[in-house]
Amino acid sequence: MTARQLMKERPMVLPHTARLRDAARLILEHRFRNVPVVDESGRYLGVVSANRLLQMVLPKAAFMERSGIDSLPFVKDTLADFRERWREVASTPVLECLDTDLETVTPETSIAETLLSLYHNRTSLPVVDATTMRLVGIVSHWSAGAAMVGEGSP
Repeated sequence: MTARQLMKERPMVLPHTARLRDAARLILEHRFRNVPVVDESGRYLGVVSANRLLQMVLPKAAFMERSGIDSLPFVKDTLADFRERWREVASTPVLECLDTDLETVTPETSIAETLLSLYHNRTSLPVVDATTMRLVGIVSHWSAGAAMVGEGSP
């Protein structure tokens, strides 16, 4: 068996011209942890994640290198403050917030390697054609689990 047996074909994607508001809409509507981004030919570029969206609205001090800050008890921002920050960044192009560090697999990657990569990613695993670099599917924890216990197709 290979990744092809675990993947969901033709996953929802964002075009490289999308904005963060588009990513948020898909993530919230479908309860995704991330959404793949592709160029006009379907070539995989990376993902926009729910965590990256959170990073965009949290105070910048939380992400400063060597700041020594690992909690924010002194920040008294309200929900209205976070909403305002969101309004300020919602039109940001997804290409500016792309996570390109996720491991990918090909449709021919063995199941063991696919599951190990899924484990390492801790989120959905892009399946990319090795020749064209086009996104051909996604392996999620749910699709892999369903395939392993024999409950439906991915």
